[in-house]
Amino acid sequence: MTKNSTSDITIVNFIKNILTRKPKNPTEFVQKFIRDSKKSRVQLEIIRNNEIILQVDSLRFTPSWFKVFDVDKEKYKNGFVIFFIIDRDGIENNETYINYQKSDLKLVELDEMHGQTPIRTFAKFIPETNNSVLLGKEMKKIIDGIFDFKESDPKAIFNLRYLK
Repeated sequence: MTKNSTSDITIVNFIKNILTRKPKNPTEFVQKFIRDSKKSRVQLEIIRNNEIILQVDSLRFTPSWFKVFDVDKEKYKNGFVIFFIIDRDGIENNETYINYQKSDLKLVELDEMHGQTPIRTFAKFIPETNNSVLLGKEMKKIIDGIFDFKESDPKAIFNLRYLK
């Protein structure tokens, strides 16, 4: 083997590692979500205490969002929707809902049924972007507006869910 071919193999392995390794922090999860959502339907979930507190969906593969929300399809067709859902039963006493009402967040809302459960979906539509920092900041604004975490560095799990 020549020195050149060993060097080429090292470069190829390095690139393969970058493209296939698992994300290790929130920014890497958002970057991977943006990249993967261009090829297939992926949802980014933020989970805390075994509960999904926020989700992000790519609008490229889910045109159904445009059927239920009155938003500009051309502006958002390859963008994202950041959303969370609250059970409508007892919503007036729900801490997340109370925090949302006190916040300056401007989200679109939709009342719907999930099986036999009445729910309200709160959503923010984001135009297409490759900027993981921008998408992450939008997610953080919503989380900061609706949750009152007692600890200074709350822990959450990031999950990418690949859907058909």
